[in-house]
Amino acid sequence: MHGLWLVNHGPAGEAAKTEGFHICITGKVRDDALATPANAGTNCRDQAWSKDDLYIYYRAQCDTQDGIATIEGKFSGDFQYNFQGELSTSAAGGRATAARTEINGRRLGPCRSDQTTGKFLIKGQDGVGNLNLAEPIKPPTR
Repeated sequence: MHGLWLVNHGPAGEAAKTEGFHICITGKVRDDALATPANAGTNCRDQAWSKDDLYIYYRAQCDTQDGIATIEGKFSGDFQYNFQGELSTSAAGGRATAARTEINGRRLGPCRSDQTTGKFLIKGQDGVGNLNLAEPIKPPTR
């Protein structure tokens, strides 16, 4: 799964609201952002992965502003060049699903030598525009 990846995510069924980011993943460094998808800015525990013939599943219990939520994911793909899946967030007590997020990613190629492993490169932030793989990242102009 090493290399430069483009990952898109957004509310399930709402392609117009999809956002994306680039991230460099190396074979030597485990990337927590993709290894623990529910953990972005939350306190999660009991995180577990399982697998069957067709899918890889993720489950975690996470603290949220509204209490404890269960995060469940179902992913498919070869995970060397692409993956796709969905995360569902359910409030504690088995109430209705609060949110469903679709996620897909594809490997673009090797990371450039000046890219930091695990750093999210988001268009419009940190001086990132359309990522040109042929030229090094330039610091933002001030």
